Amino acid sequence: MIMKEKVKINYHLLILAVIAAIFALGIFILLRWNRGVDSNFDPDFFTTEFDVEALDLIMFMNPALTQGREDDGELQILCLGNNPFTDELGENGLAALIARETGGITYNGAFPNSKIVCNPNAVDLEDSFSLYYVTMALVNKNFSHLQNAASKISDRRFADAVDTLASIDMQKIDVLVIMYDTTDYNELSPAHNPNNDHDLNAFTGALRVSMEHIKKFFPHIRIIFMSHSYAQYLDENGELHNGIMTDLGNGTVTHYLIMGYDVAISTGFTFIDNFFGTIHEENYHDYMIDHMHYNDAGRLMLAERVARVILEE
Repeated sequence: MIMKEKVKINYHLLILAVIAAIFALGIFILLRWNRGVDSNFDPDFFTTEFDVEALDLIMFMNPALTQGREDDGELQILCLGNNPFTDELGENGLAALIARETGGITYNGAFPNSKIVCNPNAVDLEDSFSLYYVTMALVNKNFSHLQNAASKISDRRFADAVDTLASIDMQKIDVLVIMYDTTDYNELSPAHNPNNDHDLNAFTGALRVSMEHIKKFFPHIRIIFMSHSYAQYLDENGELHNGIMTDLGNGTVTHYLIMGYDVAISTGFTFIDNFFGTIHEENYHDYMIDHMHYNDAGRLMLAERVARVILEE
């Protein structure tokens, strides 16, 4: 009988072979990883064409808030704010364009260069027409403070706006449209007081308190806040600075946008983002006459934007 010779396995060589194979595989993977994949990145390419989603917050009326209210068949809109409504008061004015685009009736109760912020401890003529004092005049049906302040100003737009507000029946108003430009930013209004959400001397506090009063005393009114659009800052030397990049001490214009949006979320009113969604850094040349005021095309674009929101419901 022939005996088969047993094959002897050298385990040391086998282990070395396995180690060598693993090492070779590692080198291969490393070389392939270092080579990478062509990303087609061009370091000289630049574009601002990015998709940006507007910070819109659309709130519809709760039917329970209008239950029992008689519908007069007319859409009546009260406009509050400053220069977007007061720079042009004719047929190309923002209030008139909103009326045309919605088929409703608009009342212009805006005041030139007024602010959302006010200083309750040192009321002067400028503070008298801030959003808070206008709101309180509507709530209390007492316009003597506004009338007294307007009588000291030669600009007839102030007295005319007060007369308009005093003549309105707030129970017939269906929609309140509010729009202020970047005057609060330009005049260094504090954007927010982290220790007091209702601080009237801060942008968010004055806006919050005003909207809470409107919602409490006129719950049937739909509130639509139109944010400021893109704007620049004009310094004392006549030089322009990009509002997106320029912090005057209380944040950039974008900061005020976010602060207003936060108030809308917590208080519960419609917020239309004009900064990203209407007139922005890429197209402002076509819709603005200077660093912060609109031309006819700009006002039409703003009117069309808010009209779409009003007519959605």
